[in-house]
Amino acid sequence: MSARLPSGVLAAGLTPFRPDLSLAHDSFARHTRWLLNHGCNAVLLFGTTGEGLSLSVGERLNGLEAVLSSQIPPDRLLIGTGASALPNAVELTREATRQGVGGTLVLPPVHLREISDDGLVRFYDRLIQRVGDVDLRLYFYHFPELSGVPIPFSVIQELQSRYPDQIAGIKDSSGEWSHTAALCRQFSDLQVFSGTERLLLRVLRTGGAGCISATANVTAALAAEVRTQWQENEAPAPVQDALTDFRTAFASLPTTPALKFLLSRRLDTPAWATVRPPLAPLTDAKKGVVAEIADRLEEAVPLPSSKG
Repeated sequence: MSARLPSGVLAAGLTPFRPDLSLAHDSFARHTRWLLNHGCNAVLLFGTTGEGLSLSVGERLNGLEAVLSSQIPPDRLLIGTGASALPNAVELTREATRQGVGGTLVLPPVHLREISDDGLVRFYDRLIQRVGDVDLRLYFYHFPELSGVPIPFSVIQELQSRYPDQIAGIKDSSGEWSHTAALCRQFSDLQVFSGTERLLLRVLRTGGAGCISATANVTAALAAEVRTQWQENEAPAPVQDALTDFRTAFASLPTTPALKFLLSRRLDTPAWATVRPPLAPLTDAKKGVVAEIADRLEEAVPLPSSKG
């Protein structure tokens, strides 16, 4: 199996909305391009940070088309295609694969709990069969805190044995280093990404692929420096410490509203702060916290600006 998706630093890209809550296609493509030009090896669209589960199938497909129409290389995109209904997951995954994207990130159905290992295998097996495309590159999305459905090693092993050319990797958002390290060791032939840049250097040193992070929307350049110094056998620990500090600063905040408010402030574009219900805008107190973080970030890494 050869992965098309680049390893390294991936941002879990934000999805901008207009005030009427429709997807702002031009801003979406512009932000994706900015990320690719400022430290990201690839970008995840429609993940948790990108409010993917708050978007319809049609909205996600139209958003992908808008990004691809802006001449962004499809193989530098990872597309969140998880859905509670199997037919929706199939449609999203099939179309994204047809467009030649680097891979599809598939969260297990989130509306049921206590799913058996057999049930989870059946879900992914049916998905792969119905997509029916040898070019499919599927990434498991292990985020039990969100989904309530962990993806056991045995499930990954079973599906990899059935579909060695289609199973490409895992995004581990458990936040548990012992779990991520075990994935890196046991599935060294797959791309294993941490869901936080706090673990980036550890993942690289353990043979993993990198990180897919929400806060990489604003810290990607710093994360890229960690990876570059590691590749060049330098000592990236101080840069990793700074990167970890910024990630930790966001820990007390609702991540997506906070990042969107930061961008709205930086770009002087109030609409960038728009989130879809059930998310809510930041309180004034939390806006003050974000403003302080933004000032610190601006001294350390380039941030999006209205000048591009």
